[in-house]
Amino acid sequence: MNTKNKSTKLPLNIRLLLGAFAVPSLFLAYMIGTMALKGNYQEVDYFEWIYSLLGFVAIYIAISGKRVF
Repeated sequence: MNTKNKSTKLPLNIRLLLGAFAVPSLFLAYMIGTMALKGNYQEVDYFEWIYSLLGFVAIYIAISGKRVF
């Protein structure tokens, strides 16, 4: 049986692709942050909060290269 080595990092092309797909969610996180500072955080849906949080997770994975699964 082959087992995956968890210490290996993701390939660079996968990391770049993941980072590129995470950019729109970081823009959304910036928008949510500015709305929260202005006091309009009630207008933001839960999906937008989760989507922006997943963007930070994706950027972390893209920078560190750690495998999640």
